[in-house]
Amino acid sequence: MSLPIMIVDGDDRPIGSATKQQAWQEGLIHRIVRIMIEDGQGRILLQHRTPTKDIFPNCWDNSAAGHVDAGEDYKHAAVRELKEELGLEGLAFTEIGRYRSDETLNGHRFNRFNQVYRVTAHVAPAKLEGGKVDDARWFSLEEVKRLVRDHPDQVTDGLRQVIARYY
Repeated sequence: MSLPIMIVDGDDRPIGSATKQQAWQEGLIHRIVRIMIEDGQGRILLQHRTPTKDIFPNCWDNSAAGHVDAGEDYKHAAVRELKEELGLEGLAFTEIGRYRSDETLNGHRFNRFNQVYRVTAHVAPAKLEGGKVDDARWFSLEEVKRLVRDHPDQVTDGLRQVIARYY
């Protein structure tokens, strides 16, 4: 069972906690971290979500991403997600932006603040989180843009949003 996630007000101030499912059903504003790993040579590491994920199954996503748990700040969530999903630790994060999104998909309302980080690294994932991530692959920025543009059904909303805003 997953931990409760941070619920915030319209100014991104913590006001409580809820399950992910409750936040999605009720449209509660919550926090997400998105990490983009770049190799310094124009390539970006994308993760591929397993077919069993409840949202965006079998889609390419940011290098790592996830909800901010109750009692956690954005940075700690980013460090945790990178370790959980790809087994990577000790990397330096650069904040590249924060944006608000509010979309409804398959009856779920994703009403959230998104904090985006860049990590420059030349390392492959140490491990992939079972049941969540089944592949991680380096793509050129042009390949990522083409994937988002030509195959929107094969990417997550978060990857689409980050590429549109910051790349």
